[in-house]
Amino acid sequence: MSSQSAVDDDPIRKLVLAIGFLAVSASAFVAHTNPATGYELSIYTMTPWAVWAGLLVALSVSLAVAFVPFSRAHRHQWSRSIALVLGGLVMAVFVGLPIVRGYRFYGHYDALTHLGWARGISEGTFLPFELFYPGIHTVTVLINATVGIALSRSMLFVVFFAVLLFCLFVPLCVGVIVRDWNAVAIAAFSAFLLLPITTISMNLSAHAMSQAVLFSSVLLYLFAKYLRTDRDGRSISAVGVTFALGSAAVVLYHPQLAAHLLVAFVAIGLVQFLARRADHDRASEHPALYGQVLFLAVVFLVWSSNYGFFAGTAEYFLGSVIEFVLGTGGGAGDTVATQGTSLASIGGSLSEIFFKLFFPSLVFSLLAGGLVFAVAGRLSSQWLDRFRLETTYLAAGLVALGPVFVAYFLASGSKMYFRVFGLMMVFVTVLGAIAIHGLLTLLSARRSGGRGPPVGRPLMAVAVAVLLVLSLLAVFPSPYIYKASPHVSEQELHGYESAFATQQSDLAFVGLRNGPNRYDDAINGNEQRMHAHDGLPPSVIEDGVSNEYEGDRYLALTRSDYEREVIAYQGLRYSERELDRITASPNVNRVQSNGEFTLYYVTSSGESEAA
Repeated sequence: MSSQSAVDDDPIRKLVLAIGFLAVSASAFVAHTNPATGYELSIYTMTPWAVWAGLLVALSVSLAVAFVPFSRAHRHQWSRSIALVLGGLVMAVFVGLPIVRGYRFYGHYDALTHLGWARGISEGTFLPFELFYPGIHTVTVLINATVGIALSRSMLFVVFFAVLLFCLFVPLCVGVIVRDWNAVAIAAFSAFLLLPITTISMNLSAHAMSQAVLFSSVLLYLFAKYLRTDRDGRSISAVGVTFALGSAAVVLYHPQLAAHLLVAFVAIGLVQFLARRADHDRASEHPALYGQVLFLAVVFLVWSSNYGFFAGTAEYFLGSVIEFVLGTGGGAGDTVATQGTSLASIGGSLSEIFFKLFFPSLVFSLLAGGLVFAVAGRLSSQWLDRFRLETTYLAAGLVALGPVFVAYFLASGSKMYFRVFGLMMVFVTVLGAIAIHGLLTLLSARRSGGRGPPVGRPLMAVAVAVLLVLSLLAVFPSPYIYKASPHVSEQELHGYESAFATQQSDLAFVGLRNGPNRYDDAINGNEQRMHAHDGLPPSVIEDGVSNEYEGDRYLALTRSDYEREVIAYQGLRYSERELDRITASPNVNRVQSNGEFTLYYVTSSGESEAA
């Protein structure tokens, strides 16, 4: 192709990219000018369609410019790099939608307790180091003090930045290993899938383990960079020091994740030791990982020993093993069966949920598995030989996490295996991206003399686009996956604040499912999780609220409760009629309401009759 043709192609790229940037800018503007006015059951359906149209256009432009040749001489590296920036902006707007659309807070359960801990640190009620994992809370307080925005909003930025780190350092990690721009581009879009986020123990809300797993991508990048370090005879390098600091940061983010990473790095260190003993050509070129593993182990042991982590963990796993052997425990199999029964009763199925949540993960797991088998089988390939040893290290770390996953899976009443699964997906994302790059390299090499249309990249772009849509449709909880959004509206939080401020000190609260305990944590900044408030059992529908308790109670119901039970769960535990029946029961009187939060005073029937 002539140089004149390449020049003529340049304005087309600029125009297409300009359209993409305009589309993502318009999406952000439309989203910001249409803020949430109350609780939103699904961020997908409540966000204006124009936002999604703009993001789809921008993402399509990003994929097209990055991978689809506009001409035979696909040389415009600058435009392809800008296409990755465009894709990153699309992800930033997508992940940041709760911020852009003015959510007061996003996250129930653990997220509310984390907000309370950040409030306690901010108000000086307790120190950060009194918490087992003070990472996200300290960063939240730092943002609050620096920028001056509310703690609840500051915590949304902590989640946002964790995702950005993951989307940045996964491609950087692959780039260090493979040293090819195409691999970096593939890894960037692979990271955009957000495979570690499953909405089951791994969420896009304030959740220490979720943010820690996403942060672990930084540690994998530093590990890859550490292997490439030219020490020039020095025993300590800047990369090595940064790697050590990153390990310490992981311990502060979540020691449990540090323990999982320690297992992976011990396996990598063992492979490195065996490779050196076998006189592998490149093993001696890599700095030994032993010191880094020892440092992580020491920091983890010192930190965890002050919080009873070892005794609690040993007791938990020993009890789980005994229950499994005796057949008395309710492991993950029982949980899955229960969930399957619940889904069937509302018209869903486990296979449907598996497809929606895990199909992209399955595809990448197969790709990563193929790469691992190629490495283990010592497949002859000039492409693979350049980084065979680095790939072996990552494969060893991934395989080592398998027994940890199984141990959690067999434990009764636990969903922690999804935390290990999330970390495994970080490794899988890196290995899967390398595998895709290898497949494209193989297809390119098999083209006869470079003749014929380059179909590999366009097909890959289409496949990645499909996987992106499937994956991103399920990273925010919504009725699509039979869940309710954990959106906490301004009115709901204000309602709880008023209720707690004016309550009679000797009366507790009741609410649906887990009750108002987490809101108590969030608002009052409790150092220890609140367990004083009760969830309303389903039997109360028949017996009546006033007959359930011996003393008077407050009953708190919210709009989110109603939409979760009636729409997302389709009346599985509480139907619309039953919820109306609760509030219409005798001795249940409304004392506070703002449209999103309603507080009732429940007079005990026993006390009323005695009077």
